[in-house]
Amino acid sequence: MLWRPSHKTQGLLPSVYLATFFLSLHYSVSIYVDSSYLAQYFKSNGINTIYFIGSLATVFALGFIPHFLRKYGNYPLSIAFAILEIISLLSLTLLQSGLLIAFVFILHTIAVTILAYNLDIFIENGSKDETTGETRGIFLTTMNLAVFFGPIIAGFLLYDNQFWKIYIISAILILPALFIILRKLSTFSDPPYKDVSLKQMISFAWADKNIRFISLANFLLQFFYAWMIIYTPIYLSEYMHFAWGEIGIIFGIMLLPFIFLQFPLGEMADKRYGEKEMLIIGFLITAFSTASLSFLGTGSTIFIWAILLFVTRVGAAAIEVMTETYFFKKIEASDMGLISLFRHTKPLAFVFGTISASAFLFLIDIKYLFLALGIIMLSGIYFALRIEDTL
Repeated sequence: MLWRPSHKTQGLLPSVYLATFFLSLHYSVSIYVDSSYLAQYFKSNGINTIYFIGSLATVFALGFIPHFLRKYGNYPLSIAFAILEIISLLSLTLLQSGLLIAFVFILHTIAVTILAYNLDIFIENGSKDETTGETRGIFLTTMNLAVFFGPIIAGFLLYDNQFWKIYIISAILILPALFIILRKLSTFSDPPYKDVSLKQMISFAWADKNIRFISLANFLLQFFYAWMIIYTPIYLSEYMHFAWGEIGIIFGIMLLPFIFLQFPLGEMADKRYGEKEMLIIGFLITAFSTASLSFLGTGSTIFIWAILLFVTRVGAAAIEVMTETYFFKKIEASDMGLISLFRHTKPLAFVFGTISASAFLFLIDIKYLFLALGIIMLSGIYFALRIEDTL
C-alpha cells in the first residue's frame, strides 16, 4: 500500500512555500557574484576547479542523505544544513586565505543543494499527483520571485568589491527560513523511506525510459545554468564593462519569466497540454536565444542584454517547470532515492559544465561559449521526444 500524506502534512505547504522564499532569496543574493568573489583569489582555472570539487563533493553528499533521512528525518536535517549554511556564509566574510575560502565555499555548495532536496521532500509529501503541476508551479514561482530580487539587492550593495556585504546579507536572509522550519514544520511526518541503494535507483531510473529521459532533460537544464551562472557575470563585468548596479538590473529583468510563467505553465501541464510539447518549445527558445548572445558587441546596451537574457529564461522557465512536474508525477514521496538521483543532476551538471567550459576556453574566445551552449541545448529536444506525455 502506498504511503499517503496526512491532512496535517498537507497543511504544512504554505509554511514550506514561505521558507522556500527566504531560502531562495538568501541564495540568489550571492549566486551571481560568487564567481567574481572567487576571482579575487583565483584565476579562471582555479575558479573552475573549486566549482568542480564543490559539485563532486555534493554528488557524494547526496549519496549519503537517504541514510541520514531514515535515521534522523527530514526536519532535523533541514535545521542542521541551514545552520551549516549560515556558518559558511559568515566565514566567507572573515577569511583571507584562498585555501580556506575554497573549502568553505565547497561546504556552502553542499549545504544549499541539500536544503533544496529537503524542500523537495516537504513539498512532495504534501502534494497530490493530480495537482503536481499546480503545486510545483507555486513552489517554483515562490522560489523565483525571491530569485528575482537577489541580483538587484546584490547590484545595489556591491561596489568596490566589498563582497563581505553580500554574504552578511545572505546569512541574515536565511534566518527567517530557519525560524519557519523550527516553528512550523516540527510536526512534519516522514514517509517510510525506501531502503534502496543509489546503484539500485540508477538501475531503476535507467530501466524506466520516462524517468531516464526527464532526468537527462533536467541535467541539460542544470548544465545550462552552470555555464550561465559562472561565466555570464564575469563576461558582463570584465568584458562588457558593465557596473554591478547595471548587472543587477539586467539579471532582475532576465529572471522575470520564472515569476510570471511557471505557475500558469504548471496548470496547463495538468489540465490541457501535458509536458512534452512545452519542453520542446522551451529547448528551442533557450537554444537560439543563448546562441545569439555570442554576436552582441561591446557597444550593446543594457536593454539589449536584458531582453536577450530574458528570452533565454523564457525557455529555461518552461523547461524547469515541465521537468519538475513530469518527474514528480512519476514518483512517490517515499522514493527519496529517486529524488536524490534527480537532484544529483545539478552537481553533476556543474562537474561536467566546468570541465567542458575549461576545454572550450582553450579553443575559443569566451564570447563563443554562448554559441556552443546554444548548440548543446538543442539536444534536449531529443530527450523531450522520448518521454510519454501525461495527457
